[in-house]
Amino acid sequence: MSVYSYATRGATRFEKLRAVPGLLQAQPAIFPQTPGSLDWLLGPALQELPQSEDAFQVAVFAPQDAKDLPVMVFLPGGGFVSGAGTVRWYDAQNFAETQNCVVVMVNYRVGLLGHNQQVGGGNTPPEELLLALEWVQRNIAELGGDPQQITLAGQSAGAFWAFALAQLEAARGLFNRLYVGSLSFQPPMNDAQAQERNAVIAQALDGASLAEASTEQLLAAGGALAKAWAGRGLGLYPSADEAVPADLFDTAQAAKRLHVEQLLLTYTGDEANAFIGMAPEQAFSLDSVRGFIAGNFNEPQAVFEALVAQEPQATAKSLMVRAMSLHQIQLYAAELADAAATAGIQVQLLGFEVRSPLPNAGSAHCFELPFLFDNRERWQDAPMLFGISQELFSTTAKVLGDTLGSFIHHGLATTGTRQALPVHQAGNKSLTTLDETGLVKREIPRQLSTQRPVLV
Repeated sequence: MSVYSYATRGATRFEKLRAVPGLLQAQPAIFPQTPGSLDWLLGPALQELPQSEDAFQVAVFAPQDAKDLPVMVFLPGGGFVSGAGTVRWYDAQNFAETQNCVVVMVNYRVGLLGHNQQVGGGNTPPEELLLALEWVQRNIAELGGDPQQITLAGQSAGAFWAFALAQLEAARGLFNRLYVGSLSFQPPMNDAQAQERNAVIAQALDGASLAEASTEQLLAAGGALAKAWAGRGLGLYPSADEAVPADLFDTAQAAKRLHVEQLLLTYTGDEANAFIGMAPEQAFSLDSVRGFIAGNFNEPQAVFEALVAQEPQATAKSLMVRAMSLHQIQLYAAELADAAATAGIQVQLLGFEVRSPLPNAGSAHCFELPFLFDNRERWQDAPMLFGISQELFSTTAKVLGDTLGSFIHHGLATTGTRQALPVHQAGNKSLTTLDETGLVKREIPRQLSTQRPVLV
């Protein structure tokens, strides 16, 4: 791994960034953050690197003697409050060598550093991510990559930013293809929602501004937000601004704005386990499940009955996991695929249903990442991998890696047997899923119609 700085800060925290034109090597660091809420699944790797407000870095992985190879620029997740491309989880050397490509992992600001002056004052990541993509255009040929063959990729919060950049006119021409994993339906905050957050932040900072507060104060204020919104959604996430339109997740409008020719969408089978898996069973009731369904689906009684029919012995918590996973990620992927296909974009879908032996995990959000990069040794302390046989890991990693690798090379995702995943057509009733037995067909439960309000 080689780590480079792609931008530097000015004298003040939110001053316009300065681009680094060439190859300026750096010691790996991450932006300030507290331990992640998914450490029970992923392990403590995020706590190993030094923290800095100047961690505008990319980590580059390439085969030896690489030349003119296709490139994947990957944006990691972390719920908008944690994460970094320089952490060992994203060591992509095995992937780069096996798939014969160059991989660039990107750090971007998280937490309150991701909001300019105040929540609702504009998001800082678009500026730095554009600088990172421009850095790739200028420098990747020297590192073995082809600047004309760029796939932008992201997972979770990174998928949000990749999705936003693929709709941003200023990013047109900086990449050709888009891969998003576990893209969650998360419309940006409107003004009223932002002001709710700012009231909590102001109290936590005792009158100090985001620009003046210490790093420690910012982290403490972020913790106050997380506590205030516990059990009712994210406390901190992007707000609507010039780079992040209020209708970012309106599939029809998004499809019109997308400036890529090929799109690959993936999700896991039990996404919501990552967020509520550790909550006690008694925290959920059938009434709370019905309430979530009523607020997010059309024909709520029919949806509730359908979920119960699929798993008659399911607890209220299990039903909530299923309902949340469907609404927030799985059905949204199908809806976006429909709109993109209608707009003339080549779309492919892949589900991931290999399950962890860890109690309450299953095929949780993020579980695909070690398989995707085939770097189990870099996840040695991740509880979600304990008990997974090496044979299952290797077999799964090959299929998943080959699928993404072929997409990076040719814009068409194929398996190790060179069998292409189906190209999605609007209204398709099934998709391909990878589980412990290999690639199988799964029904898309289109009868479970969702509500998708667009916040303005």
